[in-house]
Amino acid sequence: MKHSQLIWFGLVMSAHGAAGFAQQSSSLGSLTADIAGFASSVPSPRLATPPLLSSPPALPGLRGGMQDVDDWGRPDVHHHYDLSTLIADRPAQQAAEDGAALILVNFELPRDLMERLWFNATIRVCADGAINRLYATFDSEEERARFIPEYVRGDLDSVEQKVLDYYAGHGTLIIKDTDQDTTDLEKCILLILDNSTAYPQRQVVVLGAFGGRLDHEFSHYHVLFKYGGIKLVLLTPGRAAFVLVQGRHVIQAKGLGRSCGLIPLAGPARRVWTTGLEWNLDGQEASALSFGTFISTSNRICAQAERVQVNTSAPLLWVSDFIYPP
Repeated sequence: MKHSQLIWFGLVMSAHGAAGFAQQSSSLGSLTADIAGFASSVPSPRLATPPLLSSPPALPGLRGGMQDVDDWGRPDVHHHYDLSTLIADRPAQQAAEDGAALILVNFELPRDLMERLWFNATIRVCADGAINRLYATFDSEEERARFIPEYVRGDLDSVEQKVLDYYAGHGTLIIKDTDQDTTDLEKCILLILDNSTAYPQRQVVVLGAFGGRLDHEFSHYHVLFKYGGIKLVLLTPGRAAFVLVQGRHVIQAKGLGRSCGLIPLAGPARRVWTTGLEWNLDGQEASALSFGTFISTSNRICAQAERVQVNTSAPLLWVSDFIYPP
């Protein structure tokens, strides 16, 4: 296994007679079945073509290999990810015109990264109890008054009344939403989509989505897959995650560490083709990604690579190191 960081589950036999190892995991199998069943049952987002999504130009050099012969995948680039732009020094006017939308959820909010994302955003939304964390982040009234979100949305059952009164008094729109079929994060995404004309942001960044209860974290991954039509990124110092829907994608290496993975969380991806990784996938069905068979974890972005290119026949979760401070 020294030549590769690709982890095999099950028994894999090559033409040279090398054997993998068998590993049975009833809990993993059950979890995979639940995820696949749930992903297939969820309704489509309310906006089939969200106004956030623009049509990026096709990039040269992306075509090649089996995906052209079999004509699978979109011929253009579906999303172009450059996370370094989220934390770049930008003039306030430029950030207000074309920055990302920022959602804070109710877990740890690293202050340095939050401040950088905040001032590079066009719109800021707190999901329910995250407003308590935002309030408690600052020691002085002068500091707190610089970070007033445009919206707070959720069932508000965990929000302190003094906190609600404070932000309402400073112009924040408080929206109580008791719908039990959507998470607080999803409620905030729908709010942003509904306001996409007023706030023409190009992507949505979620801070505070990692850690805490495992079921909460999985609910955040679920939202990534459900709203794969927009550029939706989960971010924290040291870690980033987003979904690569069926088709072609370009991921800039700037701002990322070297460790990364491609996880078929919502079901098998029969063909995946990559460049820019130390252990690239070649689009062959023998390297299909599927829980219980074969997944790509602990892969690495090549040290000299400026970007990673991925073409996939089914949605995948991309996870990687995120370098902050840069």
